Amino acid sequence: MHKLTTDLYLEPITIAEYQELYDLMCKIYPPAYAHLWPDKGASYISSIYAKENLGRELGQLNSEYFFITYKNEKAGILKVLLNESLPTAHTVNGTKLQRIYLGQSLQGKGIGKTLILWIEQVYRNTEKSILWLEVMDTQHQALRFYEKLGFKKVSSFSFDSEYMYESMRGMYRMAKEI
Repeated sequence: MHKLTTDLYLEPITIAEYQELYDLMCKIYPPAYAHLWPDKGASYISSIYAKENLGRELGQLNSEYFFITYKNEKAGILKVLLNESLPTAHTVNGTKLQRIYLGQSLQGKGIGKTLILWIEQVYRNTEKSILWLEVMDTQHQALRFYEKLGFKKVSSFSFDSEYMYESMRGMYRMAKEI
């Protein structure tokens, strides 16, 4: 467990907690992303947070996957991939912020910023380390948040999912040196 503040902890996710992870994501994902999917995101949640997929993801050697616990309540998730090259930079000094989800009641409390600063500190691995992520181009609040923390748009692409509305598949890769 990693203690970030008096009230904020990161706890590694285990396969035994797959149902808790699934239930949490059913609660926190749809309010922010349901508009992207005809089925309100149910197919995405069912595939990404299924026990089998969680087992594969936990088996990745370069992956660290956490519950975000705030005031003793699991309130989100954080997943980072280590030594992950930013496709446009061709460098192995990258850390990818693959997933960061917080319940809406926690947004605006500085938790996201605290998490990003922690990632920058813990996962900086060389003088020219890069922290990067992918974000939906329709998530304007998230884009402003990342830009405020120094991330820059470096490329755009289309999310490959037949279940998502085609007009909503646009994404940006954003990065910053850490």
